[in-house]
Amino acid sequence: MHPSNLSKFILALVASTGVETAVALADCAIPNQIENGQAADSTPVNGNFSALGSCVTAASPAGEASSVQLKSSNGGFAGSSPLQNGQLLIGATGGAPQAANISAGQGVTVQSAPGGITVSASGGTPVDPGIDWLNAPAVIRPSSGSFALKTSTVPPTTAAIVPTVRGFAITAASSPANTAMVAETNAPNGPWQATMLTAYSGPLSSYSVPAIVVRDSVNNRAVEFGIGGSTTSYRFSYMKSVGGSGLDRFLGTTVSFQELGLPPPAEPLWSRLTYDGTSLIWAFSRDGEFFVDAYSAAAEESLTHLDKVGPGVLFIESALPALPVAYHVLSWKLTSL
Repeated sequence: MHPSNLSKFILALVASTGVETAVALADCAIPNQIENGQAADSTPVNGNFSALGSCVTAASPAGEASSVQLKSSNGGFAGSSPLQNGQLLIGATGGAPQAANISAGQGVTVQSAPGGITVSASGGTPVDPGIDWLNAPAVIRPSSGSFALKTSTVPPTTAAIVPTVRGFAITAASSPANTAMVAETNAPNGPWQATMLTAYSGPLSSYSVPAIVVRDSVNNRAVEFGIGGSTTSYRFSYMKSVGGSGLDRFLGTTVSFQELGLPPPAEPLWSRLTYDGTSLIWAFSRDGEFFVDAYSAAAEESLTHLDKVGPGVLFIESALPALPVAYHVLSWKLTSL
């Protein structure tokens, strides 16, 4: 082949392989220099073709069909195996990226498909371990010094507010029937909202009720919104009480019902009571973020002044009065609306 034709052929090969190949061939070493007018000799020509072919091969895509291409150490292409369903190239410091699948953590499901990856929360019951009942960003740890203990005239035995590592607890050594204890604070003037995270240990049979309590300290009346136990189930109760400081005599459960997903009070429970100026609305949540409104009552149905509010426990016809009690308050937030 005449040298000029060889040059044209090389340029044609360069053009056909694209820009990246052209860059690689610019550094391609051709072993034999052939000049115009030189006598034709197949040995140097074939040597140049062989060298050029090696350069083109080094600069061409490598690996199997559909392989992901990586840059090799000589500036050309290095091939990897085709990716499997759901695989991605994951970086490796100091080395070539590796093909790998996404790993599923706790409460997460990863499903791989041709050309797709689906990441979703694991399904489960309301007590699924993937549910973040604590919701740390929402927790406002309460101080026991911000609350005052209020009890029935005859209080539960050794009733007290006790500081804990995560907040405080309302405790008693026993819980005789028709007694009550509340850790209360001053309610804001006008509409307000109280949100708390609690866990209860103690008797629940025969309508013992851990609750959010609202008290009228002027007329000594109170209302309670909480979850208690009957002989066979857990249920929400809205109750009214009077006498003494408003906690001596229970007028009965005005409404009591079971709600889908309503947890027992022994489990960590977010609850919220909102006073909008007209009504008291009780809601509960599993995660401290999404609340379900469960019941609403007219604010002045039993109270004239809504000046005290706080977590409390009422023991009505207690069937297990000798059991010790602890109502743990892990988060408390009271704001004006």
